[in-house]
Amino acid sequence: MIIEFENGRASTIDQIRDLAARFGLAIEVILRAGVYSTIHVIGDTREFATREGYLRDLPGVRTTWRVTSDFKNIARVVSGADGKALRRDRRPVVVKGLDGAARSFGAGKHIFIVGPDSPQTLPQTLAIANVARKIGEEFGILDRIMLRGGAFKPRTRPTDWRGLGMKGIAMLDRAREETGLPYVTEVMDLNLVPEIGEHADMLQIGTRNAQNFDLLEAVGRFGKPVVLKRGFGNEVSEWFHAAEYIANQGDLDIVLCERGVKTLFTKGGYCRNQPDLNAISYARRQTILPVIFDPSHVTGDHRLVPENVLAACSHLADGTITETLHDESFRQDQLCDAGQAVVMDRYRDIVEAVLVFEEHVAPRLQAITEALDQR
Repeated sequence: MIIEFENGRASTIDQIRDLAARFGLAIEVILRAGVYSTIHVIGDTREFATREGYLRDLPGVRTTWRVTSDFKNIARVVSGADGKALRRDRRPVVVKGLDGAARSFGAGKHIFIVGPDSPQTLPQTLAIANVARKIGEEFGILDRIMLRGGAFKPRTRPTDWRGLGMKGIAMLDRAREETGLPYVTEVMDLNLVPEIGEHADMLQIGTRNAQNFDLLEAVGRFGKPVVLKRGFGNEVSEWFHAAEYIANQGDLDIVLCERGVKTLFTKGGYCRNQPDLNAISYARRQTILPVIFDPSHVTGDHRLVPENVLAACSHLADGTITETLHDESFRQDQLCDAGQAVVMDRYRDIVEAVLVFEEHVAPRLQAITEALDQR
């Protein structure tokens, strides 16, 4: 539910917050310039909505909207009792680093998440992190650089290497201490959410756990920012509903990640998963959440990653999450997904290409899409 109220009504905000708490819900106040601001009530609001008459009578309340979408917390367009529609603003998700900078997904600038498929050795992890920081400093975008690394690896074959677990987390911690860059890492077990969450700056739900509803709810309760990858066999609506499981626990700091789906056409050796780039544009129109893209898992081949990064830019993705090597000689020693990892000096060139696109093409593309959305 969304409540529009007159600015300067602190007591009304407190009353709405208290009522929401009685139903186990949270609120988010969106302050705006002008006369009115809005309150978003986060969680399963079905019982809360029965108090709509009370809410409308509170001092300064102008109107309320019950969200008609199946994914009520994250929907972009909501309807009021009078049938009028409200188009909600897209909601940035902020991840803060030890360096004092805030990485803001969905704020109009591409966020670059980069790092090893998995922290395998400390020198490997630190080398990638230090080069990532140098790239950020070179282009003046340090507040748009983050690290990634899977310390816990879900693997198709049980005999494959499955990561170093908490030892890998310790390596990512060390990389953060040395560079100041925040990191995101995957969590696979709901019982490990508190332990991993105390370390990581952002948690990731991978494609295999995209509909592990107990895990989604556990991450939502913990309250850290989340990257939610689309399940490799999920329809877009299922992806949105998975995000709603997290949001229902009071956590709206969700970044959606398109990473390709399995189809009949992914067996020819030219891609690992079929990239569904239209899903990026659709998610931006249908939800308030930022949307990023994983060019590594759609290709399976580091030589195809640059084209896929720029293709995602053409759909105005809010960022990319890319697997990298610190040195080409390490490819033969990497124990997971070595073929899709980009060497860091090539990744620097990809970043430069994205920045050129962002400066010269993205503004015109944004204007076109906004004009089409208004028709």
